[in-house]
Amino acid sequence: MMSGYTGERLLLTLWVGALWAIGYLAVPIAFANLEVQLAGNYAGKLFFAVNVLGIVAACILLISRLFIFGLRQFHRYWRSWLLLLMLLMSAAFVGYIQPEMHSLKQAADLASTERFAELHKLSENLYLLLSLFGLMLVLTTDKRSEANEAA
Repeated sequence: MMSGYTGERLLLTLWVGALWAIGYLAVPIAFANLEVQLAGNYAGKLFFAVNVLGIVAACILLISRLFIFGLRQFHRYWRSWLLLLMLLMSAAFVGYIQPEMHSLKQAADLASTERFAELHKLSENLYLLLSLFGLMLVLTTDKRSEANEAA
């Protein structure tokens, strides 16, 4: 059981570390040092990559929790719900927000500029929530007690 716990911790830490490194380090540095359009394109690619990583990591973590707790116990743990919420948020980024923002950047009229600004603000807020939810999961240590209850 300990190796599964360690593997899940490592995967979660990789995902959340990537969220923080991309969103709060790499992208701000890109905008500080590159031309705005180039930095924006680069940021879009970085955010796409980190959100795909998030989808894969969340799926693996949720499947792992299903194996550990079973379908009947899975819903009893707040961490399961938080992982599911984070998966949905990452999927919303990849499936709707990022493609929509990309298409609006191509349009370059006033209406698309305003809509882009709205989506950008939404994505900033969702990304902050995603980062904080991930940090909450990394910092909590109730995984062992959950595993003991399931056993």
